[in-house]
Amino acid sequence: MLPSLGRAPFDSDDWLFELKWDGVRLMCLVEPKRVTAVSRTGRDMVPYFPELAELRGAFKKLPVCVDGEIVSLDARGHSSFQRLQPRINRLRGGDPTPGRLAFAAFDLLGRVEADLRGKTLDERKAALESVLRASDDFVMCSKHVIGAGKRLFAQAGKLGIEGIVAKRRASAYISGRSRDWLKLKAVLSQEFVIAGWTEPRGSRRHFGALLLGVYENGALRFAGHVGTGFDGATLADLHRRLAPLETKRKPVPENPIVNSPVHWVRPKLVAEVKFAEWTYDGVLRHPAYLGLRIDKRPEDCVRETPARTART
Repeated sequence: MLPSLGRAPFDSDDWLFELKWDGVRLMCLVEPKRVTAVSRTGRDMVPYFPELAELRGAFKKLPVCVDGEIVSLDARGHSSFQRLQPRINRLRGGDPTPGRLAFAAFDLLGRVEADLRGKTLDERKAALESVLRASDDFVMCSKHVIGAGKRLFAQAGKLGIEGIVAKRRASAYISGRSRDWLKLKAVLSQEFVIAGWTEPRGSRRHFGALLLGVYENGALRFAGHVGTGFDGATLADLHRRLAPLETKRKPVPENPIVNSPVHWVRPKLVAEVKFAEWTYDGVLRHPAYLGLRIDKRPEDCVRETPARTART
């Protein structure tokens, strides 16, 4: 179940509100002898995060099917997608991941042969809390407040957290994009297809900026370029990944104005980028690179627009 982009924070006792986790969304089937954890694209994520095996000891009864996110937490308990990049990019369990890894569970789809997807969110939340062991250090139950969306959103902004998620308490769990779940962002970010790169200038190595695109009516359209948010290792790693995808065929119809020669690539890689706003001509203002998303499909990268609901 995927959230739509909400227009503005609101208060309603018909909704509950959670802080938005900045990690990798996973659907996990936890059995006595095995844990299966897949991303939204169906990728097996256990090789990236072997710590997920600890899920077997976090529940009082197995099997369970749980929805949540693998996150890296700092000393304040704040999550960061960027801190997960060493694991995501290199696929070696020994690679360091700064911060404490944890699994934030926020929904229970099934337990001991019982399908809970038709139950209300309130019922599924209660069931999740009843099966989780309170003493587990790796798995935590994602906390929520009822009704007070504006206050939680303001708190998220003060803490520098990406935003909150509003969920209709009476809603069933339905796969796909839904207006019963809304993401309300204090910091704008979304996924973009990498369409190319520019040659570096001055002392910069590997590339200058990434050219970005989003799909519109089935066609990839130019959405701007991002040249900040990279360290030396990230520049080298991205260039290594992009070089085999280089093509003479321009994947977008526009002719972007850039300050150095462009190398186009086949639209296979997805980057997450934060930004200040969209400009009137449909490109990003003040973007910064956050990381690659191996859990998102290029064709799913569209310009996010707020959904209209009875509350927003």
